[in-house]
Amino acid sequence: MQKPSVILLDADGVLWRGGDVIPQAPGFIRRAHAAGIRCVLLSNNAGLNRQSYEAKCRRLGLDLAERDIFSSNYISGPYLARMYPGQRVLVFGSPQLVESVRAHCLDVTDAHEWLSARNLAGFLHAPEQLDRLAETDFEVLLMGIDINIDYATLSLAGVCCQRGAVLVAANDDPTFPFEHGLTLPGNGSFVALVELVGGVRAQRLGKPAPYLLEQVELETGVGRDSMLLIGDRLETDIELARRAGIPAMLVLTGVETAATAPPEDALLRVVPTLDEAAAALEI
Repeated sequence: MQKPSVILLDADGVLWRGGDVIPQAPGFIRRAHAAGIRCVLLSNNAGLNRQSYEAKCRRLGLDLAERDIFSSNYISGPYLARMYPGQRVLVFGSPQLVESVRAHCLDVTDAHEWLSARNLAGFLHAPEQLDRLAETDFEVLLMGIDINIDYATLSLAGVCCQRGAVLVAANDDPTFPFEHGLTLPGNGSFVALVELVGGVRAQRLGKPAPYLLEQVELETGVGRDSMLLIGDRLETDIELARRAGIPAMLVLTGVETAATAPPEDALLRVVPTLDEAAAALEI
């Protein structure tokens, strides 16, 4: 493979699993930097803002600064402000996602705050609770990963869509890699449920949609013909690279295994770890 100017690195499954760094990741980034290659993090996770991602990278020994972080959290607010200016937005997700969207959109409500103000939580069973749930009048519903999701929040999301809200998914990853070789439910699992209940199809911001890549091009000034993408998931990372015509490496430290990896071709190489990726790039 030709040596790139920028390497796009997925986070979960490539740089870390949960709170544990993947052992080869810090050394790979150092070797890339020594070879004059810029590394950027390209993550579908909307839970953390740029500052929190930078802090996690520092804690794990990964030489990535705030300007190197590109996530669905970072692009959600600008996307909604551009596509749905002035509309009422309800956000499901972390407080950091709500904060990021509020920096760009004027009328933003946290779903948990809305439910709490109406004494709605957990399992809904009383008729008056259902009446309050039907009061929703939001025009846009943004879903990011929400570790506090419950029956009430999922019901609110479904009702919002039934009442005409546009559903926007920060990403639709069904799972994400965790410690001990385990996977946990990702945002896509909940988005699929809301699509079914709400009778809608979500707009996707994360990979393999092009919005993250377009933001990297804008801020780095580097075209995709000088990039390489390294990821662990076929339907997001590798599919984004395929659609964009970017060479890619599939590492087997996350979701995919040797059994699920596709045959290599001119634009795809399969490597067990980032050490083999570095060797293939001769860095």
